[in-house]
Amino acid sequence: MKPVFTLLSLVAGLLVAGPVLYAEENCWSTAGARYRVDPWLLYSIAKKESNLNPSAINKNSDGSEDVCMMQINSQHFPKLRGYGITREMLLNDTCLCINVGAWLISESFYRYGVSWNSVGIYNAGPKRSERQQARRDAYSSEVHKIYLESIGRGS
Repeated sequence: MKPVFTLLSLVAGLLVAGPVLYAEENCWSTAGARYRVDPWLLYSIAKKESNLNPSAINKNSDGSEDVCMMQINSQHFPKLRGYGITREMLLNDTCLCINVGAWLISESFYRYGVSWNSVGIYNAGPKRSERQQARRDAYSSEVHKIYLESIGRGS
């Protein structure tokens, strides 16, 4: 049986982890362990999404926006607000941003399987169309390249 990752576990984990979680050098590994996502994959997604810029804000053509290093889309803000997490918190707390991104990619893995396509869903969503699949493929290919370079296996 697969474990169910919930936003409640994110909030509980943040409350329990205390100061260690907020030590920036531990955020990647702490979030990775909590959500069973390779920390280097999280790093690679953040590198692709924002070039590791914790205050990155991007407006999308559909009117939504992506914020923080992990480029959390505003479609998630209502649910996050229900747990006391605001847009401003994501922009001002790098570890929180990384944890929310880890939660989102773990949800993608849970729903669609652990695959590079699921990594593409993090960015391009699950909509079934040739255009969206091409976007998922391009995104996951770029993240995969960054990942291989990050772990010392790239070109």
